Amino acid sequence: MLESTHFLFILLVLVITFGPIVAIFWLIFSMVRRVKLARMQSELHSKLIDKIGSSPESLAYLNTEAGKQLVASMGIDQPRREPYSRILSSVQAGVILVLVGFVLVILGLTFANTKEGFCILGDLAVALGAGFLISAWISYRLSKKFGLLDRERAAENPLP
Repeated sequence: MLESTHFLFILLVLVITFGPIVAIFWLIFSMVRRVKLARMQSELHSKLIDKIGSSPESLAYLNTEAGKQLVASMGIDQPRREPYSRILSSVQAGVILVLVGFVLVILGLTFANTKEGFCILGDLAVALGAGFLISAWISYRLSKKFGLLDRERAAENPLP
């Protein structure tokens, strides 16, 4: 029994130590990728604008489908935050936290000498997970009441 608690303690220390390090590296690499993408888009747009030339040519080009796509792509690629993705991300976080919380409570009840620590962390995780799930439910209800979900469907499936 002592070996299993020692193993769990070492595992917990490794996760707590390397988890943030991995998160920091992921943030750095995703930021570098976005900066490179923005730089490439900026160079491409400036080359296209230089090639277009005079104002009448520019207006004629911007009225075409390709010109509209160029203008639409001028901004930096931002993650889409429509109601469905926000609600789904809250549900995912809630479910994960609730499950992790239950596992921590079970670990606390299994090992007598670590009961308080695991149970407290488990209770906190379950409470946070329940909060995320309640938040997702409220967001869904409000989005439906305000018609945001209907607008999203209408934008995806326009009538002919």
